[in-house]
Amino acid sequence: MTDKIDTCHIEMRSSRLIGWGWLIFCTAGLIITLLYGLYWPAAGSAFSALFGVYMMLGAGSFDIDSEGLIHASAFGSWQIRWDEITRVEIGEVEGTIVLHGSNKRFILSSPGGWEASIRDSALAFIFRQITMHEIPTYQSKNAAYKIMKNTRIKPGKQPGKDC
Repeated sequence: MTDKIDTCHIEMRSSRLIGWGWLIFCTAGLIITLLYGLYWPAAGSAFSALFGVYMMLGAGSFDIDSEGLIHASAFGSWQIRWDEITRVEIGEVEGTIVLHGSNKRFILSSPGGWEASIRDSALAFIFRQITMHEIPTYQSKNAAYKIMKNTRIKPGKQPGKDC
């Protein structure tokens, strides 16, 4: 596969799979604790299952092109344009990419969770855009703990094409 792409669509399937696995694990725990009459642990299992549901619904997908980046999930859509980005923060351990703009923040999930077939070409495209727009980058220990800020868009934004 070539590094020269114009658009990229990244499905976060691995995050959805982990969410499903967690939900199944917690549901099994819920059933077992209810069978034994352990109601407080059952409540804990039910509450923990919500994290799996959150992960499944929030995983969504990323669409990246020469204009900017879009993240769409069941919770909504977020967007930032390349010309809005003033600096890029990269997680030292997990590789989460945080794109900062003027009072904006867009989180691009760690490339470790992307499909292997598109990871290299997508990263090459992203870093080509960062270089072309002369956006400074720096490493951070807390990039994975940040959330989107002021980048929400209205529903209906069309996703890009596969890499």
